Amino acid sequence: MIDGCLLLESEGRIQRVEAACLVIVPAGLLHAVAPGSHGTLVIVGR
Repeated sequence: MIDGCLLLESEGRIQRVEAACLVIVPAGLLHAVAPGSHGTLVIVGR
């Protein structure tokens, strides 16, 4: 997360991700960006 706030939903929970945070989402895990999120996100894949 470069700036702003991302609300990441997975496994029935919402996690707040703020600037300078890193989240690793395992392959195959269902996830979504929840309403209310804003900012710039960098996605890196393998």
